[in-house]
Amino acid sequence: MMKIVSKDIKEDGSQSIVYLVDENGNPLKGSIVNSDEKAELINNLLAEYFTPDDWVNNKKDLLNNVVEMTYNEYINQ
Repeated sequence: MMKIVSKDIKEDGSQSIVYLVDENGNPLKGSIVNSDEKAELINNLLAEYFTPDDWVNNKKDLLNNVVEMTYNEYINQ
């Protein structure tokens, strides 16, 4: 199952890298964004890759497809 992975790459959280990864964790798409652009990019990826065709009858929580990693988690991985 594909996921969206967001990793803070600056200690203050001002910059992140956002990946779309396949079921094996291989990146399919990635962008470095500032904190203002991060939420918009994640929302766009969710809409493009994870929103079910029958949205009205399928209210699955799309945020289950997002993994967020803090700077310290990123550095210590």
